[in-house]
Amino acid sequence: MNPVKAIYLSCLCLLLLGLILAWTNDTVYSLLLLLPAIIAAGTYTLSPQIMWWWWQRNPPDLPTELAPLLQRFDLYRKLDLEGKREFRRRTFLIKEATHLHGQAIEDIPADIHIMVAASCATVTFHRGEFLLEHFDTIVFYRHVFPSPSHGALHSSELHEPDGAIIWTLNIFLRSVIEPQKYLHLGLYEFTRALFYYEPELRTEMEATALTYAEIERISQFKEPALKEFVGLDPLDLAAITNTLYYTHTAAFAQVAPGKAKRVNDLVLRRVVPI
Repeated sequence: MNPVKAIYLSCLCLLLLGLILAWTNDTVYSLLLLLPAIIAAGTYTLSPQIMWWWWQRNPPDLPTELAPLLQRFDLYRKLDLEGKREFRRRTFLIKEATHLHGQAIEDIPADIHIMVAASCATVTFHRGEFLLEHFDTIVFYRHVFPSPSHGALHSSELHEPDGAIIWTLNIFLRSVIEPQKYLHLGLYEFTRALFYYEPELRTEMEATALTYAEIERISQFKEPALKEFVGLDPLDLAAITNTLYYTHTAAFAQVAPGKAKRVNDLVLRRVVPI
């Protein structure tokens, strides 16, 4: 049972017991009336922390109607049943720990929450610490946007000082739904967030990063088109390399087998048993 609801139900039972005893014995059982009220108030205040504690130990599966969205993520499709269950568990927890905001967007659909969380779950799947807590804020715009860090209009940005990732909603959605046609912006920015936590990984990934010529051979993403799609120059080639490792695995291994092996070694270096 939901622990918050269980506490509320217990408090209600104690409160009713106190009222019954006070009615039948013509005596006020103040402790039985006061304690439930105090406990209920404390539970209301701490309910997010209580639920997070509960979810970490008993994570629910994703709703049936949302789970198929994960099939769009190559890593999820390749996992065995236990791996898929763990991926869904992490996706749920990341979703609950991430705050999505819309600029001039009143309501962000639940499937967008899943796509964001699954992007992070992919990049951090082989890590024990899969929550990138500094980057717990996601902001969506309806259109390309400028920012204090980048004056040019762009569609994707990692803003380290505020711990925020910013996307243009329809462009982000397109990249997740069709990663063979567009650079997967979810994997791209969460890779850069992972580099924030593991700077040595960035250094090693940069040493084996793909060139634009190799990127085009692997994905048909041409340099000008990539820069126009994201809206920034230069792009993070190390993050693109890690992104294509997940979205274009076979082509990556065929075009640049040495780099593919090196990236695979870096990704699996800190693999944690499930």
